[in-house]
This record gives sequence, C-alpha cells and structure tokens, in this order.
Amino acid sequence: MRLRRLPLLLVLMAPCLAQKHPVAKGPCEGQTLYARLATENGHGPIKSPDGQKSVTANRLEDAQDPDGQYMSLLVRVGKERFKARLDGFHAEILWAPDSSSFAVNETEGGGGFDQRAYIFYAKESGLIRLDVSRPVEKVFGYPGKCEVQVPPNSAVLAWLGPDRLLVAAEVVNVSVCKYMGTFVTYEVSLPDLKILARHTQKESKLRFNQYLGCELRDADDKSASAWQTQPKAH
Repeated sequence: MRLRRLPLLLVLMAPCLAQKHPVAKGPCEGQTLYARLATENGHGPIKSPDGQKSVTANRLEDAQDPDGQYMSLLVRVGKERFKARLDGFHAEILWAPDSSSFAVNETEGGGGFDQRAYIFYAKESGLIRLDVSRPVEKVFGYPGKCEVQVPPNSAVLAWLGPDRLLVAAEVVNVSVCKYMGTFVTYEVSLPDLKILARHTQKESKLRFNQYLGCELRDADDKSASAWQTQPKAH
C-alpha cells in the first residue's frame, strides 16, 4: 500500500511504523471513522437527497502497480454518467443538502496516515473537484513534534449548508507524533475554500458531537488541551 503524498523518508519507514506505532482506533468496528453520517464505499449507489443523482464508490486494484489500489467513482446525473478516480482504498461519502455536490473522505495512505477530503460538484456538464485538505493543512500547521513531519489527517464531517462545510484536521493517530489523534474543526466556505471559523476539540465535541465518527469521538481531551490552549503553531 502506497503513501503517495508523504515525504520519501516516511514512505520508506511506513512498514516499520505500522508495526512499531499501531493506530489507536478504539472500538470502531462497523462505524465510520470521521463523518458519523457518511456512507462508506461498498454500499451500492449513494443517492442524493433529491433522488436525481447518485455516486457509487468501488475499490479497485491498479493494473500498473500490483501494490496499488484506487477508488473509482461512478456518478449519475440524470441520464449522464461520469467517472472519477482517487488514490486510496476507503471512502466516506456525504451529499450536500441541495444535491449539487458531495464530499469524499478518502484514505490515501496506510497505518493511520494521509486521510484527505474532496468536494465534487455534480453537473450535467461533468464533475468539478475541489481539494478541501489543502487549505486546512495550511492553517492547521504542525502543533506537535513528530518523528517525521507529516501533514494532518483531514475529513469533511458535515454540510452546514449547501456552501458551508465542517472539516476536521487531526494530528495523525499514530505515536510518531506528540498529541496523536487530537483534532480541531474548521468551518469552510465553498467554492472558495475560505476558513470561516475554528473550533477546539472540546468545542467540537460539545457543538458537533452528532457529526463525529468514532475516531474523533474517542480523541483524548487532556492531550488536546495541552496544545489547543496555547498559540497555534505553524
């Protein structure tokens, strides 16, 4: 399994890290990790709220790379059919309330690394993809020391409206990083991907608990308060 976006040193270290630093997921069997209300791939067509669109996500093997996997998305918009591809092997999907777009939380790495988020606008003329993780990674920075500097995991947790998202940024939940598994949430506008608000882990659990998957609900609050009460590190 490839870690496509991580530094070369971490790619080389990945097999050892997965054994030496196991992911602390807790009792998440049968539950979504990040977006509590999302539907995971493998459940057939996921219909939009208006019933006029659907997306089907399937994990496939990469014929050009025996060790590689990718997520194939088949999107139906009326009579039109479109395909998209994301590197990785697991997806959580959330439609927007107005059915104009959907979010995909994609596991692109392995061993607890490289969780990313995208938005797809589904139109009769085709699909438009936005990378939600990029601005979130930039503002989140690196709040704790890691053995190898890695970007945070990120995921869309909920639609707060047709043009407003709740997005989590999580210190990778692997013990190579201090404050492992702790997170903050951001309110992000669409389509400009502007950060509108930031919420600490404590605030997020109080205000948005109904949207949190088990990975985030089980996050250590004491560890989070150790850095979230301090000035944000970049």
